[in-house]
Amino acid sequence: MKLLSIDSAGTTAAVAVSEEGAVLAEGFADEGLTHSQTLLPLTDETLKKAGISLKEIDAFAVTSGPGSFTGLRIGAALVKGMALGRPCYAVPTLMALACNEKDSGRIAVSLLDARRKQVYMGAYAFEAGKPVQVIEDRACSVEEAEALIGGLEGKVVLLGNGAYLLEQVSDGDRVIMSRENHILGRSVAHAAAFLDPIPPERLVPSYLRLSQAEREYQEKKEKEKNGSTGL
Repeated sequence: MKLLSIDSAGTTAAVAVSEEGAVLAEGFADEGLTHSQTLLPLTDETLKKAGISLKEIDAFAVTSGPGSFTGLRIGAALVKGMALGRPCYAVPTLMALACNEKDSGRIAVSLLDARRKQVYMGAYAFEAGKPVQVIEDRACSVEEAEALIGGLEGKVVLLGNGAYLLEQVSDGDRVIMSRENHILGRSVAHAAAFLDPIPPERLVPSYLRLSQAEREYQEKKEKEKNGSTGL
C-alpha cells in the first residue's frame, strides 16, 4: 500500500510517501510561512521525489489533533480534497510525535505548548514498534504534567515544543530531553500502521479544549451571569 502522510498540527509541516512501511520520500518545512502557503507545494514536491503520482496513492494519513486549530483544519481539508473516497487515517498528534522515539526504549512523553501555562500531553510506550498509550492525551497544567511524569515507571524521554516547560523534571538519566521536537512525516506513517482506516468525510480535528475565542466568550458570559446575580 502506498501511503501519503501529512502533519500540519504545529508551526512546521511534514510530508512522507511510504510503501509497506518503507519511506520513499520525505519533506519538511519550517519557514515561518502559513500551512496554506507551504503544505500543498511540499506535498507535490515529496510526491515527485518519490516518483509517484497522486492517483497512485492508496491511502492518506494526517495528524488530527491536538494542535493549531487552523493548521489542523488545513491538513484535514487538503487530505479530504485529495483522497476522493480512498481510505484515510486520523493520527493523534501526540502519538505521531511519540513515534519519533519508537526505538529509544523509553516511554515517550509528547508535550505541546498550549499556552496559558498549559500543555497538551500524552505518553506512549512501544511494544515491537506499536505505540501503547500509558497516559491519555489531555490538555493540562504544567504542574499536573509534572506529577504525571513523576508517576511513570521506567525511563522517560520528553519531546515536543512544550518539553522546555518541563525541563525541571529532566535529570539526565531516568528522564531526558529529546533532540527531535518536530513531528516527522515518517512518524505519522508509522502511527497510522496501527490505526483503523476511515472514510475522508470522517476526518474531524480533535482539539482537546476550546479555542481562545470560545474560551473568551464563555468567560464573558460567566462574568455577565455573575454580575446579574450580584455574585
